[in-house]
Amino acid sequence: MPSWNIHLEAGKKVARKLKFSGAKRKEFLFGCLLPDINNGYINRVSTEKPHESTHYAYNQKSSLNFYADHKKEIDSKEPIYLGYLFHLYTDGFFNYDFYRTIKRSPLGEGLEREEKRKIKHHDFWLYDLNFHHHLGIKSQSEAKTLAVSANRISAVKITPEDILDVEKVLIKNELGEKLKNDKYIFYTKERLDNLMKDMIDSFSNDYLGGNHA
Repeated sequence: MPSWNIHLEAGKKVARKLKFSGAKRKEFLFGCLLPDINNGYINRVSTEKPHESTHYAYNQKSSLNFYADHKKEIDSKEPIYLGYLFHLYTDGFFNYDFYRTIKRSPLGEGLEREEKRKIKHHDFWLYDLNFHHHLGIKSQSEAKTLAVSANRISAVKITPEDILDVEKVLIKNELGEKLKNDKYIFYTKERLDNLMKDMIDSFSNDYLGGNHA
């Protein structure tokens, strides 16, 4: 999966397309992290839930499952639902590109899936170092407002304290720091820049332009 800085970098670009500002922009960007929060892999959280549950990982693509459950809110461009959808879409787009292309690459020959996964995480975390974002949550009341919006989604169960802990993780920004002197194994920065652009264009066509195929 892409890291939180990647999700927020992509989210900020989409927020501009949507012309979201103020509270709507913050709610959308928070939604871009929301599927990961209850997993507890990165942050402390009061209630842990399995990845499969929060990422709607059953039957079809996760983003299609989420859209099917929340079509009304997404078509109405409710920020937190759009952000949640965009997280799932980003995960799927980046993961599909990696596994599809490494399968055809000499680098992937003879590698087990776990070995491929480590290469994927290495390169995504290295790309993460190009960005440093946080949500700008400054008060308990602001966190409480976000928690109320988030908990409207059935797969989510978080508290304002959980959200403030997420903000601390973002500000601290330790993810991937040990890799800062590494080089990409499979990708290049330019290729990942292009992948992000293609992903945003694809999401915009699928969900912001009236085509939900």
